Amino acid sequence: MPETAETVRDEQTGQPFVVIPEGKADILAAWFSAAYSIAAIAVLAWLLLDTWSGQYAALNRILSSEFTGSVKDNTIFKLVVYTAIGGGMGAAINNLRSFIQWHAERRAFGWRFLWKYVAMPPLGAALAALVYGILQGGMAVFNGGNAIGSGNSITSLSAWATGTLAGYGAHKVFVWLDEKVNSLFKVEPAKVTVPDVTGKSPEEARQVLINAVLEPGESTSSTTTDPQRIGKVIGQTPPPGTEIVCNSKVLLVIGVPGGAAGTDVNPTDLVAKVDEEAKQISQNGTGEESKVGAGSGSQTAEGQQIKSTDQGGV
Repeated sequence: MPETAETVRDEQTGQPFVVIPEGKADILAAWFSAAYSIAAIAVLAWLLLDTWSGQYAALNRILSSEFTGSVKDNTIFKLVVYTAIGGGMGAAINNLRSFIQWHAERRAFGWRFLWKYVAMPPLGAALAALVYGILQGGMAVFNGGNAIGSGNSITSLSAWATGTLAGYGAHKVFVWLDEKVNSLFKVEPAKVTVPDVTGKSPEEARQVLINAVLEPGESTSSTTTDPQRIGKVIGQTPPPGTEIVCNSKVLLVIGVPGGAAGTDVNPTDLVAKVDEEAKQISQNGTGEESKVGAGSGSQTAEGQQIKSTDQGGV
């Protein structure tokens, strides 16, 4: 790829991407996506009018007339249908927005994203119905009863508009749903008690920590005048008996002879230095890798995943 390749940031996701010039396959995929999205909007618009008029021609062809007759006057059924149609239309509209942005304006459409354009209208319909159900359920809790309206024109338009917005902003809806799932089904990470490894050799201490489902962290040396403590663990952070999340790091202090150069570190000073990080380890409830110690790893640079082409949206 040329060094002068343009880097752009997707307007919806905020992720940076390198603009890769289109090939013939990319152009064909772009126009197929646009035609498919326009056709989806046309079919969904026909379904909307069919449902609004009460004819249910599409349902009559798929299902029995007896079933259609039993549900066509059901308010909840009609509102869910309006919402799902809106979700599909919103997702198809977002497809066209993405087509214009990445093909017409930047000429950087990627054929490998064709599956996303095909999947988005049905996905948007299902997502919109799910969101509408969650919102109506929340309103029912606050109202102390059934939150579904009377099924008049205003209520039907509201359901369709809600679905359209959910389908168009599917990326943000997924983030919102993730937050809801995390809050409703929060799983507390498993915790273990830090074992006492003082007096052991570094190899023995590391094995004890691994057996306790903990990760040996950075080893720091400290001078000692006791020959029996030389080459042994003479300190650890967090201290023994502390309850921390599994796979957290435990820092070790190894004793060295008092005259060793560059190793004159007091264990008390070391514990004070990493006290804040130790508290973070013991209180970490996310199950993520601890950030204690200089050797605990590094974060991925912002904007690093740029060698790709995306078309916005999800």
